[in-house]
Amino acid sequence: MKVVALIVVAVVFAQAAEIPKLRNFRNPADLPPRSVLFPRPSQAQGPGYFIPSGKHAHTFSTRGICGQVKYRQSERIVGGVEAVPHEFPWQVALVVDNSWFCGATIIASDWILTAAHCTDGGSSFEVILGAHNKNIVEPTQVRIMATEYTMHPRWNSARLQNDVALIRLPTPVSFTPEIAPICLVPSTEEDHVGDILLASGWGLDSDSATSTTANLRKVTAPGISVEDCQAVYGNGVLDSVLCIDTTGGHGTCNGDSGGPLSYINNGVYNQVGLVSFGSASGCELGYPTGFSRISSFIDWIVSVTGLVV
Repeated sequence: MKVVALIVVAVVFAQAAEIPKLRNFRNPADLPPRSVLFPRPSQAQGPGYFIPSGKHAHTFSTRGICGQVKYRQSERIVGGVEAVPHEFPWQVALVVDNSWFCGATIIASDWILTAAHCTDGGSSFEVILGAHNKNIVEPTQVRIMATEYTMHPRWNSARLQNDVALIRLPTPVSFTPEIAPICLVPSTEEDHVGDILLASGWGLDSDSATSTTANLRKVTAPGISVEDCQAVYGNGVLDSVLCIDTTGGHGTCNGDSGGPLSYINNGVYNQVGLVSFGSASGCELGYPTGFSRISSFIDWIVSVTGLVV
């Protein structure tokens, strides 16, 4: 399969759910995944788009609080199952322009990490924190409207490269057992070939599904080499991409875009990738899924946010 046959992984599944009437709120179940077919033309950016100065009033670290799980976890899984409610307190449901759905992660009290193809051309972002069932308003949820965002300066929408973006919240969020940051890995992080990695999101649970899932789901899969990924998608897959083996259809799908790929080290969750692309042929055929490799972009993330890893 050629690189031109890629489709970006975006959001997940949905089931009917009653939600309170909220101003400017649409049930995420009604929203299609933010998917991108190759090639994609450049987008006009919204008024909140900014180019970082690289200067910070302060730096900060989330070590000691990031990547900590406070709710009971199920055993290691393969094939995809529903997550324990609030098992991953850094998981974000992202509604773009009240029209599209993506995933994202909390990396600091005022910063959200996602894919550039999710934010490209966007103007407003409803950031849903503390959710398990994204289609209802749960008491643990915090919903924040954000407009400020930036994308990696080398984001290439035509080749789907450097697919990383940051959203700045208008006010910092308070951390709770259901809302907390994930740890990010340093630039020296290993390549994770053969390691069991964990992806989570609300994306489609099958190729026949017509909407994203209501409840957060998770799946584990081994990392593979860039060369093995290039054998499927071509040399457009750069070293800044981390791929997983989805043999048997055990991987991410449309609607998971921007969500995390994690590695558990001594009980602490470390984000090693974010969902970028998968095969246009479908999610259940066993083709690799591609993630933006966090270690390749951590210097940029640090320069924008001031986060110390």
